[in-house]
Amino acid sequence: MTVKKGKVIDSLIVPGANTIFSIYLPKSFDLNKKWPVVFGFDSNGNAGNITRLYKEAAEELGYMVVISDFPEKVEIKEKAEYVASFMDHIFSIFPIQKKRVYTTGLGEDANLISLVSVLINDVAGTIAVGDTHYYNSSVKIRKNFSYFGVVNVSSHNYKNFLYNKMYLKKQNAFADVLDYEGKQDFPNPNLFKKILSNFTLQTMSKGVIPKDSIWIQNLFQTELKQVEINQNQGNFLLAYEEIKKIKDKYKLFFDTSYLKKKEKQLKQFKGYEREKKLYVKYDTKEAELRQSYQLSLAEDVGNEVYENLGWWQHEMSKLDELSRSKEKYASNMVLRIKGYLKEKVRNYKAVKFAKEDKFEKTMYLNILSTIIDKKDYESYRTVISLSAQDQDYETALFYLEKLLKNGFKDKKNLYNIEGTLGLRLSKPYNILIEKYLGSSRYLFSD
Repeated sequence: MTVKKGKVIDSLIVPGANTIFSIYLPKSFDLNKKWPVVFGFDSNGNAGNITRLYKEAAEELGYMVVISDFPEKVEIKEKAEYVASFMDHIFSIFPIQKKRVYTTGLGEDANLISLVSVLINDVAGTIAVGDTHYYNSSVKIRKNFSYFGVVNVSSHNYKNFLYNKMYLKKQNAFADVLDYEGKQDFPNPNLFKKILSNFTLQTMSKGVIPKDSIWIQNLFQTELKQVEINQNQGNFLLAYEEIKKIKDKYKLFFDTSYLKKKEKQLKQFKGYEREKKLYVKYDTKEAELRQSYQLSLAEDVGNEVYENLGWWQHEMSKLDELSRSKEKYASNMVLRIKGYLKEKVRNYKAVKFAKEDKFEKTMYLNILSTIIDKKDYESYRTVISLSAQDQDYETALFYLEKLLKNGFKDKKNLYNIEGTLGLRLSKPYNILIEKYLGSSRYLFSD
């Protein structure tokens, strides 16, 4: 196979598997030496985009990146088998440094990949982005295994990543979590540069590759500068955590004990103490809310307690008010809690209810969804559909107006909601659409 170096190559065919993969070879790639590699696997046709996420880091640090789509319509077991077979296929084509094989996955795929990676001896570490397998005693963790989690601080999975990190460290595995902020689907590529740099440092410390003292010292100084930047920006907790990591990471190469003084200095800033109190405040509040909401949700969904929907509205209003506060950590905590509730309700919706319970359960869960997330347009549509089929046009129109008030603009979509033929031909339905969208499909004279 001939692959152009320094460029992401998409849509390469996997023989006999009816799948494609993307690959990036650094410009310095040479078939006469062995190379570290990051394997990735994706169910959503994003192999090329994921490869490009790693491109900059791979070029700078000398890694191959190979990301494959999963075969379509296969079960989890078949996906796990495909991971091993695809890796063997690449091993047969390219000169791979076996002790420097890493994996990555995004979202739901990260859950599977971070589990499978522990079970494949050739894999030295994994990078789980957005979601992850949550390790426990049922899975044996190899001593030299390395785990990196990458997650948005507003994600409902965020705390679970931190629990994962604590568990893996107790198993004597290397584990770290890198977080990022913002609404983007993918994190900044610089995070992956940091992760691959860590993998390279680890292999140097283990004697897998020769130590490059100049490169190590330059990386060390770069990370120290970032600590100063975080300190100057008032991110004292982050600066403190980073200096601790730096001290432990580089002590394998030279004496870093003098950094203890920097740790103490950071803790003496008034801003550090204020920030720590806020962190503890919202960390505690989040744990309490999760537990409280989980119990309330189980009871209310189990019994379809419509009387409690007002309480849920009140709780969401309190969260919205809290998210508007200026206090650090508040808004991300609110987003995590709401994300947690949305995930719990999604799981309830996935349950196959008995025929006699299905209507009420589905109605209740979708009404609750619109309370938790005012922009959950599909749940409004479901409530409108069910209400119309039940000939409860008053409720259907009520949720149509709520849907429109909350920014829904797809007029065509409003005329193909299942079970609403009679309703969407009615005057009240079209008047509401005209009121919020400027015109309706059907006109009525006064």
